[in-house]
Amino acid sequence: MDNLKPPICSVCHQPLLPAYYFCPNCGHEVKEKPLHLSVWTQIGVYLLSIALPPLGLWPGIKYLAKPGRQAKWVGAIAIALTLISTVASIWLIFAGFKAYLNQINGLNGFGL
Repeated sequence: MDNLKPPICSVCHQPLLPAYYFCPNCGHEVKEKPLHLSVWTQIGVYLLSIALPPLGLWPGIKYLAKPGRQAKWVGAIAIALTLISTVASIWLIFAGFKAYLNQINGLNGFGL
């Protein structure tokens, strides 16, 4: 008979449907929502990791912590792309700054 009882929210003790991820009464998370691993989602995560390097860590860690081999791969690739993009960005910034300083030093040689 206990199997026929609907699940109950642990916070507000309201009955829940099995399909609910959040309690409709209090908003408490009842069960974790599954992550989408479509090709477009993966492309978006990878583009975020490359275009905005520090922000790529958030989905990378999120997917890496989820169960499932595919989710862990998406997370690992996102973190790797984020690290590569961060190193490349820092290198480009320092290279540009060095070129700027060389240009300034070259102008000083002409009496300016």
